[in-house]
Amino acid sequence: WKLIGVLLANWLAVAFAFMINDVEDAEDDALTPHKCRRNPIAARDLSPFTGRLMSFGVAAGSALVYSTLGKTTFLLGMITLLISFLYSWKPVRLKNIAFVDFFTHGFMLSGLQFLTGYFAFDPAPFVHWIFPFLFIFCISCYGEMFNEMRDLDGDLKAGLKHTAAVLGTKVTARLMGAMIVLAVISGIMTAFVIRLFAFWVLWLVFVLSLIFILPAVIRIRWNQNGIAMQESFQKPLEYAAAIALGRHFSWPWATQHVLPWLAAFRLLI
Repeated sequence: WKLIGVLLANWLAVAFAFMINDVEDAEDDALTPHKCRRNPIAARDLSPFTGRLMSFGVAAGSALVYSTLGKTTFLLGMITLLISFLYSWKPVRLKNIAFVDFFTHGFMLSGLQFLTGYFAFDPAPFVHWIFPFLFIFCISCYGEMFNEMRDLDGDLKAGLKHTAAVLGTKVTARLMGAMIVLAVISGIMTAFVIRLFAFWVLWLVFVLSLIFILPAVIRIRWNQNGIAMQESFQKPLEYAAAIALGRHFSWPWATQHVLPWLAAFRLLI
């Protein structure tokens, strides 16, 4: 049942990161209509005090679950929660420091989640986890810079000084491209050298991506800007990868733990 613990702890940690971000960014998000609509603090549906109280309650729950998963996982979990707080907390606000923003984002919302899960089960040598770590870390860094590019106008009005605001759109786009190249290289090493997952997972990602992208292609408006077009394709790829990898890693666990329990329960009936 360690898998359930890891998933729960990481879900709560990510929830805390987004919740405390909404609390700290409420004033800035109020300047951008689409951000205001999805931020209950900015929309005044929730008070900052209540939002902060709920955020730290979720963080405490995450820390509690991490504490049951071993010393290394607990330490990584605490680092995750600390970075999540400092990322948005206004006196520090790592998200407003160029280059530090996407780097900490990569750790906070992907890299450390991978490491907590990995070390909860197997304290493997460096070479076994570094490439899968880099793979998801670089994709997360790309995602952060994509979000900065998408929200650049509103962020400039709010006086933010993240990477996209400092470098400009052209240089940031090149940096995003570099992250994708590094992610592809790390992904190839993960799939074909380390063989962390079976080859059929790649085919499943490919097939599901085609299925999920088709509606986006039908709906797409060719007068959209580059950021909007990228967003139309990113989510289907994310969904496809999540389903394929979830199937790959969860099925062995289910056959080992859940199915025997269900069989025993059926015999009792």
